[in-house]
Parts: sequence; structure tokens; C-alpha cells
Amino acid sequence: MKQIRLFLIAALATLIGLSCPVSADDRQDISQLIDAYGQAMSTSDIDAVMRLYTSDSIFMPAGLPTAVGWKAVKKAYEQEFQTIDLDVKDVVDEIVVRSDMAYARTRAIGHLIVRETKERKTTDNYRAFFTLRKQHGEWKISRFMFNFTK
Repeated sequence: MKQIRLFLIAALATLIGLSCPVSADDRQDISQLIDAYGQAMSTSDIDAVMRLYTSDSIFMPAGLPTAVGWKAVKKAYEQEFQTIDLDVKDVVDEIVVRSDMAYARTRAIGHLIVRETKERKTTDNYRAFFTLRKQHGEWKISRFMFNFTK
């Protein structure tokens, strides 16, 4: 509940223009984190994905139940990797930092393949939202959700 409150405060501060400018170091670190996430997703590397998450993480995949907690998030990604193969490059559209919390709005360029049908789909209509937390000087994914516009 505390994390949700912090996220809402950060989002509200952004809306009313009280967010702090993003330092070049934070922007670079967050961009590298999102690049590492995209690479791990493209190689279906569950261990690499999970190293990027906080221990109290939440994953909200499109059309599927919310996974709460590190073990549930890992299980959700295992299921995801059994269902699809990805070849994507994440594009960061926005980064907002407020103290040790941040969010990033992204989209992906590339495609996914549905394993069962071998259907190849473009990710042009994919968008994602990361909530990040700095722990021990390192940015980690705290909350993640994505959807498709079509």
C-alpha cells in the first residue's frame, strides 16, 4: 500500500509540474535498465529479467492476472516465455524521477511470435509503463504493465 501511495504522489507531482529534473546519470541508468530488460525479453532469459526487479515487484501483463511478489512475477514470465518469442528494441518516450522513485513510458519496435501458431505480429501498437525504485544506488523495476492499442 505504501508503494502505491508513493507512486500516486509521484504521478500527481508530475501532473502539477513538481517533478525534479532527471539527472543525466539517472536518465542513462534507467535507459540502460530498460535496454537490459528488452534484451532479456528478446532472449527469453528469465534470470536476467528477474535480476532487474525489486523483491516486492508487481507485473501486470495485458489480458492476464496481475502477478504480485517476486515468485509470482517469475512464474508469470515463465508462462510468457512459453507462449511467445520476442525480438524487440524498447524506445523510451519519457522518464520522470522523484527522489528514489521514477517512472518510464516506453514502446517497442520489433515483433513477437506466438509459439503455438507461429504467427508473427508487429509490436507497433505495444506500449509499456515501468515504475522504478532505486535500491542500494541501483534502479530496479518495481511495477510493470503493458498493453496493446489494437
